[in-house]
Amino acid sequence: MIRFRFPQKFLTPVALLAAIAATAQGSGDKASAVCAACIRHNLEYLAGPQLNGRGSGTADEYHAAQYIAAQLKRYGLAPAAGTGEYIQTATIKTRAVTTAPILSFDNAGKSMAWKHGTEFAAMQLPEPDISAPLQKLDLNTTTTSPSAVKAGVAVLFKVKADASRQDVQRAIAPYRASKAALLIVPQVAGAEAMFERLGSQLPRAERRIGDAPAGPDVILLKDERAQQLWDAQDGTVLKLHADVTSWTISHTWNVLAKIEGTTLRQQVILLSAHLDHLGVRDGKMYPGADDDASGTVAVMELARALARQHRPQRTLVFALFGSEETGLLGSQYFLKHPPFPLNHLVANLNFEMIGRADAKVKPDELWLTGWERTDLGPALASHGARLVGDPHPEENFFMRSDNYALAEDGIVAQTVSSYGLHKDYHQPTDTIDKVDWPHLDSAIGSMIGPIGWLANSDFTPQWREGERP
Repeated sequence: MIRFRFPQKFLTPVALLAAIAATAQGSGDKASAVCAACIRHNLEYLAGPQLNGRGSGTADEYHAAQYIAAQLKRYGLAPAAGTGEYIQTATIKTRAVTTAPILSFDNAGKSMAWKHGTEFAAMQLPEPDISAPLQKLDLNTTTTSPSAVKAGVAVLFKVKADASRQDVQRAIAPYRASKAALLIVPQVAGAEAMFERLGSQLPRAERRIGDAPAGPDVILLKDERAQQLWDAQDGTVLKLHADVTSWTISHTWNVLAKIEGTTLRQQVILLSAHLDHLGVRDGKMYPGADDDASGTVAVMELARALARQHRPQRTLVFALFGSEETGLLGSQYFLKHPPFPLNHLVANLNFEMIGRADAKVKPDELWLTGWERTDLGPALASHGARLVGDPHPEENFFMRSDNYALAEDGIVAQTVSSYGLHKDYHQPTDTIDKVDWPHLDSAIGSMIGPIGWLANSDFTPQWREGERP
């Protein structure tokens, strides 16, 4: 592995002490607990020209990880990467699809060959060659469950005629952890645009995270073809083929630090954000000041502030994940290589894009994705968090950040945000000068007390019935 240079623009110990001494000048309530100078310094470095947009899996992402690790160490946090280190290095294997996949099978003496983009659409293929017997599952019955899935099969689901795309996504989510080779879903009303988008290009490059085996992937099948396949016999052998490139190896980096708990130290509250962004594309730098340097500095400042308080009863782990922008890779690696047992995780609060206020809520409010899915948001709000429900449900933000990788694993994991759908999202114009500093300082400060309560209580958030992904 290449040994990268250590970034030089750290806040020196003298400057850090001076900045902390200036916290009384911070903005908003809880100003006495927030170091506005620390927040600004950290964000200006992370979204500044030195890191070239922190591209996923690049040397610049690694430099960002080194910087964050050094700051958290200076704030007094202990390493939490499992090896006495602050940085967890993830190995990513990638190969690309070079020809349109073909799904073939024999039915009633006739050979069928369906093409990606015409009869079906695949987002990503787990293997270039799959041969799997058909197993049909009717999601309209109450007896169907993931435990019914046999190893190595191609599962074809039957869904309600009036099911929405979101309904289907929720229904099949538990099956993603099965040992099936393929999950086949009929195209429902409202999924036409998704089918066209997926079918207009080759499936994205396959990624293997560490040494983890590939899981089943979902392919979308035209409704009339789904009915044709449903009429085939159980056990009919389906074959999926596509040409692929050789494997290439890359890395991403997670920063992990902790404040060790006392009486309930085995219970873990995870605070997270993603440290990467889009890097440089076509000669233009994408700074990612809001996405997600703002969330990253929020986690860093929460770590600094909470480390100055009495040690909490529960352990607080602070995670800055790499390569979120290329498919939640850092958080997925963390789940496959956790530094502590995952059943010790009480909850995850993920911070994403809080650098500006959202006009759809009050100026001093933040919103929580998946508000209705768990009792975590209302509990935090009852203890002072200025949190409300996500005002943009049509955007499916609950499923669009690192919290979702954890939620799919059963962990109560939700994202705190104030993203108001501004036009600088994923643009070179997401720059430092657009940050609303008083809002950012106040947003971070407003979460210190509620998180402190959560870390010192025995409250364990729960999924509401039917809302776990």
